[in-house]
Amino acid sequence: NIMRLTGITGIVNGMDVSEWDPIKDKFLAVNYDVTTALEGKALNKEALQAEVGLPVDRKVPLVAFIGRLEEQKGPDVMIAAIPEIVKDEDVQIVLLGTGKKKFERLLKSVEEKFPGKVRAVVRFNAPLAHQMMAGADVLAVTSRFQ
Repeated sequence: NIMRLTGITGIVNGMDVSEWDPIKDKFLAVNYDVTTALEGKALNKEALQAEVGLPVDRKVPLVAFIGRLEEQKGPDVMIAAIPEIVKDEDVQIVLLGTGKKKFERLLKSVEEKFPGKVRAVVRFNAPLAHQMMAGADVLAVTSRFQ
């Protein structure tokens, strides 16, 4: 309250709701709104699966991780969980990020272990991040500090 009274404001964690609005997001395969969200998300999911080279199947749950590959963001937590997630479940996982080389190598190695289920994109790719947000069934957000 003291900060608000002084007029100090901050940047809220999150995304620019105008840039990432699925109604007008230029990076999506299919734009959608609240009335077309179910079909729009499903079509974006299929486009994402095709884009990253996973089997296209809207019935398979698709998990997305987008983040900096640094200790504080916990990519090692996500990487450690993947074998448990994919061993008994029909699921797909798409990982996007850059950062420390050890984490980049771990991402690529997990993709090699589960080629039909996991894709690791180890580079900055803003359009793919938009596609992942629009097409994923689950967003995995790991962090050691938040």
